[in-house]
Amino acid sequence: MADLTPKYKLVGPFSPKEFSDPSTLSTTIATAVGTLTGASSTTSLIASDPIIVLGNIFILVTFV
Repeated sequence: MADLTPKYKLVGPFSPKEFSDPSTLSTTIATAVGTLTGASSTTSLIASDPIIVLGNIFILVTFV
């Protein structure tokens, strides 16, 4: 049976300025998320939650 224990990766920080250009931001996040180690497949993303700390945005990626 597959191991369904969730794993986490914190991606970022991204500045508010980076969020003003959606295409660049999308590429940056996709590159960071694409380097997940230990993922059971390329479609194992469960959630992505933004966390704001002192104006910078981090994204908590949950996957199996």
